[in-house]
Amino acid sequence: MDEDDIRDFLVQNPDYFQKNPELLGLIQIPHSTGAAVSLVERQVSVLRDRNVDLRHRLRDLGSTAKDNDQMFADTRELVLGLLPAKTLDELHDALIKVLRDVFDIEYASLTLFNDSDEAPDSVRRVPESQLKGKLGSLLVHGTAGCGALRAEDFEFLFPGARIVGSAAIAVIESDGKALGALAVGSSNASHYDGDMGTLFLEFAAEVIAGLLVRIDGS
Repeated sequence: MDEDDIRDFLVQNPDYFQKNPELLGLIQIPHSTGAAVSLVERQVSVLRDRNVDLRHRLRDLGSTAKDNDQMFADTRELVLGLLPAKTLDELHDALIKVLRDVFDIEYASLTLFNDSDEAPDSVRRVPESQLKGKLGSLLVHGTAGCGALRAEDFEFLFPGARIVGSAAIAVIESDGKALGALAVGSSNASHYDGDMGTLFLEFAAEVIAGLLVRIDGS
């Protein structure tokens, strides 16, 4: 009988050592330190390592669940904060307040697309072509774009803030028509990058699109 026969026998009889426990104490396995340990000690060590790994996984799952609960609560607050708005001014003010107070966003802006400078409200309006001309690489229909911005582009997106920073921008659309853009920004030029998740910003843009149709008749 060679080693292969022994291995095959043990594979076919996984309960062999359970039926013959006295043999476990006789089996020696070299340890990484050079000392020899019994199979029982080795199994205990492996189980201990697995237990530590499982505890770490459970801790990570708990942390993820907590983060998801917080994101849901914050998103709920955003929606409930915007729903009462009856005018564009109220919508704009409620949006900026929630983004800054609840989500701790450093810069935020709502820009509507309109070729006319005249508007009955204080919400900023610019031609879509103008915004595309400056920030075209970040304006992607159906998703949000992220990246670093030069000082002049950052100020165009967030008036009064002439700094080098980064931003994430989501196009606000309804029935395939671009109504405007929702943007969040940071003075950290690497904060909003291509690896950042943008699902929340895209969802917020969808909510705003629905409210704009109701309020502004867009």
